[in-house]
Amino acid sequence: MDKELEQQIAAFMTEELAKGTGLSELQTMVNEKFQTHLTYMEIRIIASELQVDWNATDPKAIAAAKEKAKKEEEAKAAEEAARLAAENGEVPEADAPGKCVVTLNKVNPPGVLASGTVTFSGGSTADWYVDQTGRPGLGNLKGDQPTQQEAEEFMMELQKILR
Repeated sequence: MDKELEQQIAAFMTEELAKGTGLSELQTMVNEKFQTHLTYMEIRIIASELQVDWNATDPKAIAAAKEKAKKEEEAKAAEEAARLAAENGEVPEADAPGKCVVTLNKVNPPGVLASGTVTFSGGSTADWYVDQTGRPGLGNLKGDQPTQQEAEEFMMELQKILR
């Protein structure tokens, strides 16, 4: 195959892959359009060498990106609502969505000064503890890793609850 034909095929494949066309379908399209007889493996090799954002067409990656964007939007809305409420002198409910909620256990495990649970504003939950040296820690995290802002909110709430 000459270099010009290879470049035309690569350009065509890049366009089709960006549209979400699968490799099997792409093989048929390339063979018909360019009157070639490329195998599926040859199509895969060419595709692997192309500069294509594979996550742009992956349904799981698309869903994960949408979910992340939704959580970020909800967190921003909750922050704005809390800011407006604070400006108006309103006190937000302890279990309001988008707010960090820290609970304190009545009984602590051995070697722990205090413990409890935390629900971060993003929806993740974890168990927390303060060891005998006064160092806080988290365990049993369920959900996404807390952001820096969520960690700061947790530390402020923890200080309030331990006073």
